[in-house]
Amino acid sequence: MIIRCRGCGWKWNLSKGGYDPYICHKCGMNNRKYYNNRNVGVVPIVAVAAAKPIASLVSAGIAALPGIIKFIRNISQRPAGEARDVINAVKKEISNTDPRNRLALVVAASQRNFKAADVDVNELLYWYRQNYADDYLQLLPEDKLYWNTYLDNYRQRFLLQRPDLQNSFLNRSYFTKEQINYKPQTSKTPGTPGTQKAGMNIWLTLGIVGAGIFLITKMKK
Repeated sequence: MIIRCRGCGWKWNLSKGGYDPYICHKCGMNNRKYYNNRNVGVVPIVAVAAAKPIASLVSAGIAALPGIIKFIRNISQRPAGEARDVINAVKKEISNTDPRNRLALVVAASQRNFKAADVDVNELLYWYRQNYADDYLQLLPEDKLYWNTYLDNYRQRFLLQRPDLQNSFLNRSYFTKEQINYKPQTSKTPGTPGTQKAGMNIWLTLGIVGAGIFLITKMKK
């Protein structure tokens, strides 16, 4: 399906639109409302995300940020205020997307906030892990490792800026080893131990009945 931007006329294939395929990468306009009732042939965002490595989704998130963030202050003058502008806009956006794109957009937004690391760690990275604590159930192991590696690199840069600050919020933002290695449990199918046991009980009952009939017949003779 081809999307045409109502703002500048730019056109692109929906399946190649990245994080949010309705956002124009040329002018930043969100065209979703113009296509809400035209879903025939649309490739779901979840399906697109599942086929891409997490690093590609982060790059797409970075490209989508100008369309998500409507107003940015001067970061050189108000780094904390600018970081909160980014964070508040992203918080609204990630509530409507799948876990992989959600993680990618959080990382993309975080990369803008290095000059306000305290705000970024407490109000975005830690907030994301607390408010979407069950996302690990749907994320791929490599997604969670990517996140932890990002936090490792963040920690090194963060402590260089503020060696006096040991940020416990950053420490609590990691995925645990158990979460990284989590595997969805498969549902029971015919032939599971419970089913096999029931089948054995039926055959045992039939065997007892058959033996009884045989003995009664033999006694009559």
